[in-house]
Amino acid sequence: MKIMVIGAYGRLGRLVMRVALKRGHQVIGIAHRQHANLARPQVIIKDMLDLTRADLAGVDAIVDAVGAWTPATERVHYAGLAHIVSLLHGSPIHYLKVGAASTLFINHAHTHVLQELPLYYPDYMQDLCAAHAEGLAVLQGCTDVNWTYVTPTYNFDPAGHSTGTYHVAGEEFHPAPSKNPDDGQQDYITYADYAKGVLDIIENNLYPRQQITLFSGNNPQPKQRY
Repeated sequence: MKIMVIGAYGRLGRLVMRVALKRGHQVIGIAHRQHANLARPQVIIKDMLDLTRADLAGVDAIVDAVGAWTPATERVHYAGLAHIVSLLHGSPIHYLKVGAASTLFINHAHTHVLQELPLYYPDYMQDLCAAHAEGLAVLQGCTDVNWTYVTPTYNFDPAGHSTGTYHVAGEEFHPAPSKNPDDGQQDYITYADYAKGVLDIIENNLYPRQQITLFSGNNPQPKQRY
């Protein structure tokens, strides 16, 4: 398969590319600027907002692993996403967006989301949470795009080792009864295990037009945030 990874020089993007190459896939990366110490021949320097349908020729799946954390850049989580979606209407290409746990529902009636719990997402994170929510809303309005919103659970560890296993849940998250993430359960996954899950989803074309959550177990350091 030919897999495009947007955000190719980010920690997660690099890992997804490495796993895909090990599995024998053809990989093309997209990065908005060159990193001198990370130059890769399969990475194209191009802003995702400048991508065209021609850039997607022959691509079977796209992993949108863009990371943006500041008010000046976080709009990429909805504006960049919306641009990619505009290129995919009616296409079989599988678009996987790396989601945010803040968008997960915390009650069965689906009237409240994790973003609302201040110990999980304090005030300074609300703008970023809103950007992710807007991006998810764009996808949920698309009925002719093969998208999957792949949400890592709350504690998403970039440095943890792969366990080789992960679990798949839906769009609900069960916060600690205390509403304190220090007391959370089943709320941890490493980038390595998440990358494995993403490639499994691509290879089996799973979860079309769904939000899913990947997790592996309990946070080994409950007071640590990632």
